[in-house]
Amino acid sequence: MSSDLVSLKSSIDSLEQQHTLFRQAVECYAEALSGVEKHVLVPCALKTSERPLTLEPERRGLLLQPGAPALQQARSSMAHALETASDHIRRQLAGTVDLAQVMKTLTETAAILQRRTNERGSRFLGVASDLQTAAELENVSELRDHICVQIRHITMLVEEMRAENRQIVAELEQEMQLYRRKLDEAEMQANRDTLTGLANRRVLQSRIEGHIQSGLPFCLLLLDLNRFKSVNDKYGHLAGDELLKLFAARLRRQLRSEDTAARWGGDEFVVILPCHLSDAMARSRLLEASLHGQYSLEIGDSPLRVQVGLSIGVAEHHKGESADQLLARADQILYQTKGNR
Repeated sequence: MSSDLVSLKSSIDSLEQQHTLFRQAVECYAEALSGVEKHVLVPCALKTSERPLTLEPERRGLLLQPGAPALQQARSSMAHALETASDHIRRQLAGTVDLAQVMKTLTETAAILQRRTNERGSRFLGVASDLQTAAELENVSELRDHICVQIRHITMLVEEMRAENRQIVAELEQEMQLYRRKLDEAEMQANRDTLTGLANRRVLQSRIEGHIQSGLPFCLLLLDLNRFKSVNDKYGHLAGDELLKLFAARLRRQLRSEDTAARWGGDEFVVILPCHLSDAMARSRLLEASLHGQYSLEIGDSPLRVQVGLSIGVAEHHKGESADQLLARADQILYQTKGNR
């Protein structure tokens, strides 16, 4: 009788040890869910301005009620979240870059995660099934032997998951650095004029709409380089492009952090100034003094020096005026200014 009690005590101790290890394995899987959210879902949301997806409910559910249903729900939610994040990125970058190249990192990461979670998840379910089988055994010796075998299995599983979680997080961070770099490049291409590096028309329109919605006073400055066509005709388009780049760089140095400069097209540039008309007129005179003059173009064997002048049309936004109406009015003022010279 005493030997049976000792055996039962040993079996109970083994069962408690197995339960502890199983709990640790569940916690490892929960950490993996947190890693996916932190290193994939949140960065994606920041880049696409979408609401961040979360796996926190699945993580809590797995910790509160570990078992096959919670595990299956977590695996399904992870796959859905990764697919949704991919769709957000595709919509954000449509028409701006080679989507196949940009999405490669996320696709590969999702495949790795899905493969590994499926493998570990299957083994999880196997452990859960074995625990159920053990609970149905009536013979104390068989119960003890069965539990000892499962302890070895689950110990290996826990150690594998711990090591693999560290590896997954490291790989995710490395892959996401490349992914974020690709997104930064795509964002630059989508928002910047390729020649001058200033904001493009799309960004300019968006900024003007934002100022209109704010209700605060602001002005537009429409800048036009005088006799730019003659530079193109006399020295070629490479000289014209070089002049536009130098002009844009000089313009950028004259702006404050709250100002926006964009290339409108050709040799026309637009500056948004958050101020009243009187201040904008004063700023336009300073800009004209800074931007007109001699530019040295590195074309050919020796620098080419050209003299550049400019005309500026200044318009303050009127209440109820649309972005297109404001731009048209600034354009009209610009050509009136040129006609008076």
